[in-house]
Amino acid sequence: MTTASSRAVAIVNPATRGSVSRIAELLRAAAAPDSRLDIYPTGYAGHAAELARFHATTADLLIAVGGDGTVAEVAGAARDAKIPIGIIPGGSTNITARELGIPTNTFLAARLLFENHAIRTIDAGVCGDRIFLHMAGAGVDSLLFDLTSPALKRKIGWMAYLPAAFEALRRPLSSFTIQLEDTRIEGVRSPLVLVANGPSIIAPMLQLDARIRSDDGYLDVLVVTATRPAELARVLARMAMRQMSGSPFVQAFKTREVEISAKPAIAVQLDGDVFGTTPARFTIDPGSVRIVVPRTDADAGRGDPP
Repeated sequence: MTTASSRAVAIVNPATRGSVSRIAELLRAAAAPDSRLDIYPTGYAGHAAELARFHATTADLLIAVGGDGTVAEVAGAARDAKIPIGIIPGGSTNITARELGIPTNTFLAARLLFENHAIRTIDAGVCGDRIFLHMAGAGVDSLLFDLTSPALKRKIGWMAYLPAAFEALRRPLSSFTIQLEDTRIEGVRSPLVLVANGPSIIAPMLQLDARIRSDDGYLDVLVVTATRPAELARVLARMAMRQMSGSPFVQAFKTREVEISAKPAIAVQLDGDVFGTTPARFTIDPGSVRIVVPRTDADAGRGDPP
């Protein structure tokens, strides 16, 4: 846990659920009296990453307040500085936080950061100068995030993606070339190519495959080959059983690096934020992100986390 005279820096996306002033009040109430807590709201796209990089060199803990995109931006700076990241969930999905058992209640999440907790180490997916903690992709998912209304996300949460999903499914398919470590796939028409560092997509209840892990040192690449409604329905049925990789319309690979190109080029998403277009190269940085999580029985007797 953070100690006296340590410095924590909270980076707050103003579009997050709840008021910034109330979140700041809860964080200050939870922090140790003689520790330093600085709070900075973001002002534009990419600002969270800029703030995190600037303050990471003098902080003992970075705190991301917002959705999965904000968390990934702050985690990138924490990874480079080799310091932990804490999360106050405030987005429409909060997949990273929910998979790690971090409370979605702001009061409880704030207390967790400064009281009894553990540190969980997970892998980081890397694409260019950005990292992702649970999911990247090109196809329906990137179109879905690109087409979804931010205002609607704030209002109704993950269900805001449904209208965008129907629109994305109507778009023409791209032809993908996928270069893995020892395999090359060319000219595959696909509605969706996923690069997974965690099992969930859009919402924790929607899992691609229960066997996908964020701490095994690998990326899971899932290439959906279904092109007809009946085939897509079968893929979704397998996903409901958390065994999407077992579908005859899904090619699955484990790899440490993959490059994806498409004709026509298509948007790429990283943890729900659209980030450029194909071609894109993805790699894995094993065990490079340290996240504050609830302490479990397995953590008993290990002492305070670093």
